[in-house]
Amino acid sequence: MESKVAGYCAVAAVLGIIAATTGFAAEATKVKASEVYIVLDTCIYPSSPALALGIVSAVFTIITRIYISVTFGSGGCCRTDPNATPISKLLSVLSWVASVIAVGLLLTAAGLNNREGGQVDSYGYITCYVVKPGIFATGAILALLSAVFGIAAFITLTPQPQITTNPAVAYPMGANVDPEKNPVPFPPQQYPPQQY
Repeated sequence: MESKVAGYCAVAAVLGIIAATTGFAAEATKVKASEVYIVLDTCIYPSSPALALGIVSAVFTIITRIYISVTFGSGGCCRTDPNATPISKLLSVLSWVASVIAVGLLLTAAGLNNREGGQVDSYGYITCYVVKPGIFATGAILALLSAVFGIAAFITLTPQPQITTNPAVAYPMGANVDPEKNPVPFPPQQYPPQQY
């Protein structure tokens, strides 16, 4: 059972790492202000894989969230789970919040990175939009934290008590009691009548 739980946690961790890695790759390859040039009042952006990487990171963040919710039961966040502790509920909520913010940041930054055109201000200058530094990286960190919080919420659940099916039998033992000479009386067995 422990190896199964470790396997589930490992899969969630790998999905979170993929989401974070692609987010950091999007941050490294995003369009910078120095790479944009203006031709005839139009902003010309170079091609960049940051759009695709940002979308892939957001998709993997969503996949991680779904995997954690289905496999781990979301840590008992919004339901009455007898195994849920206050810490597991808090970690589950933090995991959800981190996922939602990460997906929002990654998709917004991906959309802004591939924006075409520009805006002419009141002085006649054209303004070209680029993604501010750190937006993809923040989304990547939150995507990784979402997976970490989800795994931690699952680990902090209290285990269900083990139910034993064999009742304990008391043997009369003492200083002067020999179990061979004084056998333990067992109640007589009742068997249903057999028909042949």
